[in-house]
Amino acid sequence: MLYRVIGLIVLAALAFVIVIQTQKGEAAWSLVKEARSEARRVVWPKRQETVQTTLIVLVLVIIFALILWLLDSGLSWLVSAVIG
Repeated sequence: MLYRVIGLIVLAALAFVIVIQTQKGEAAWSLVKEARSEARRVVWPKRQETVQTTLIVLVLVIIFALILWLLDSGLSWLVSAVIG
C-alpha cells in the first residue's frame, strides 16, 4: 500500500511537471499564482463588521418579505372581490 501511494505521488508530480511545460499548463500555473497574490491582498472584514452586515441583510429581508406579503394579500383580496 505504501509503495502504491508513493508511486501515485511520483506519477502526479511527473504529470504536473509535464503539464507545466505546455503552453496551456504555463497559462494555468500563471493564473494560479496571480489568484494567490490577489487573495493575499484582500482586506477581510472584522467580526463586528460581518455581524453588522448580516443583521442589516436579515432586517431588510424581513422588511421586503412583509411588503411582498402585504402586496400579495391585498391583490388576492382585490381579485376575490372582483371575481366574487
